[in-house]
Amino acid sequence: MGDFVFDHERVGPSLAAMEARFDDVAARLRTVYGLRLPRHLAVFAAYLAAIDVPGRRALADGVGVSSGGIVRYFEDGGLALTGRDGLDERLDCRFRCDAPEFVTVLWGDTDGLHFGLWYDDPAELPTQVVHNYARDSAETWSEALPTVLAQVRRRLDDAEQDAADDPDYDAPDGARQRAELLRAIEAFAEADERACAQDGPVRWRGTPRPAILGGFGPALPEGSGDPRGGYERYDERYQAYRARSPLVREWIADAERELAAGLPAYALVLGRELHWLDAPDHREDALRLLTGAYRALGRDALAEIATVHYANRDLRSVEVLVS
Repeated sequence: MGDFVFDHERVGPSLAAMEARFDDVAARLRTVYGLRLPRHLAVFAAYLAAIDVPGRRALADGVGVSSGGIVRYFEDGGLALTGRDGLDERLDCRFRCDAPEFVTVLWGDTDGLHFGLWYDDPAELPTQVVHNYARDSAETWSEALPTVLAQVRRRLDDAEQDAADDPDYDAPDGARQRAELLRAIEAFAEADERACAQDGPVRWRGTPRPAILGGFGPALPEGSGDPRGGYERYDERYQAYRARSPLVREWIADAERELAAGLPAYALVLGRELHWLDAPDHREDALRLLTGAYRALGRDALAEIATVHYANRDLRSVEVLVS
């Protein structure tokens, strides 16, 4: 796995450097995405800087994660990154079934696994960290973790449990390298908590969500209509989608009538499900429902992400940011 040894003396300078970059990175995210940057992402960037190349290699080899997406803006020269071939930066690390709310910050090591900040509302901070296996089910799931550092800690704990359960799991130096990575995480834990406290309460955290196809459901304000969530209802829809039932057109019409009446919940649920399903017959419907619902909810930045995604959904590679 390598020879990583954590140097605690790197904590202070790394935090100072990334906190100094925060305002510029936040301005970039606001300009490009129309989204708010949480301070805990600067703490995670400081963690990466402190563990340096050997630690990042140990993190990838032993825990199965590496940084990506908007975290790259914190790197040396990160704000000079642009979209390759003139592509929009919002397409970076955006797989075809990723919801507009998903903004990637980490790569996993199997089946297109990637982790992202989840933005229910562009006016608010991201609600939590989520993950998606893009080359498996492409569903989005959450462990309700508030920060990227907490997500890495969870992956580290999972690796420890796997090693305890399987004598053949580990590389020869695996346990020691994970111990060093844990020391580093613990050294940044207080800064992570402080960053969250400085940002203040996260509006949509803990909000009940309708169960929908594709995993993590949307957060909806009161008075936005009936989302028709729950397993029985979404399973009925799934069977109809697969069978190309005429019921689907009726449901879309119902959702659009409700949207026109100021009740966007059902349109957002159907739009998210059809987006995840990615059936050619309903791609235009999905985009229309998504953008209409987002704009009705005042979430215009998500509507714009959806629009640019649909215009470039067949990219051969999601690696878009280049120097």
